[in-house]
Amino acid sequence: MTQTSTRKVGDFTVTTVSDGPYRGSFEALIGVERADIERLSGVKTGEPMWLDVNSYLIRGGGKLMLSDAGSGPALQPTLGKLPENLRAAGAAPEDIDVLLLTHLHSDHSFGLVDEAGRAVFPKAEIVVHEKEAAFWLDRTVLPDDPERIRNNSAAQRRVTAPYRDRIRRIKDGEVLPGVTAVLRPGHTPGHTNWLLQSGGERLLIWGDIVHIASVQVPRLDAALIFDTDPDMARATRRQVFGWAADRQVTVAGAHLPFPGFGRIERSGQGFQYRAET
Repeated sequence: MTQTSTRKVGDFTVTTVSDGPYRGSFEALIGVERADIERLSGVKTGEPMWLDVNSYLIRGGGKLMLSDAGSGPALQPTLGKLPENLRAAGAAPEDIDVLLLTHLHSDHSFGLVDEAGRAVFPKAEIVVHEKEAAFWLDRTVLPDDPERIRNNSAAQRRVTAPYRDRIRRIKDGEVLPGVTAVLRPGHTPGHTNWLLQSGGERLLIWGDIVHIASVQVPRLDAALIFDTDPDMARATRRQVFGWAADRQVTVAGAHLPFPGFGRIERSGQGFQYRAET
């Protein structure tokens, strides 16, 4: 089923484009009791925990931009739907000018290449934070690195290889008119939020600040085994929640329930997530 959803942010038009549902499990969550996960998520132990995988197509300034490239066809059979959903939204992969990568993890970057290793986005420039590129693409992988780090480093070098001459490494700040990079580390060393600002409106595309909103919004201590630094990820999550809540900024998440737009609000000493309809 084709899944897209569009909204305006000033002069930008932003369309959520689904890559499909990701089959996760309780085992990925750390720092929270199993009973609390069941109560908050409504999912029982042993049942799959399905997560939406969203990318965001951004039209503005004469460019077609895409925040994250999806999972490609090999990660899980339910994923890899981004190219067909992009076409349904009127933007073929061949049309994309800029890929704004929140970070280099499989469900955000494996869609860069097809099964033959060719670039799915043949003219796109990759924009990625310099800290993210340095960690996954440049750093010497050490024998005592966790297996997950070793495997992902090799994978990211493979999927970015066809783009090697068109990767733009950026620092914090405006990278395109109305598009600002904000380093939000913890999930990965260079995990980046993209802030769109136009006509007095703002949208924060926050990548993987949360994976399971029903658990991680009320329980800020809930981290994931995929976080390179769980403590930093927790601190970053609290910082982003406070910033977005106090400024009443609409957020868009890679794993927020489709179409992925909503608001973070303060609730007592914590926060709650309110999806936009």
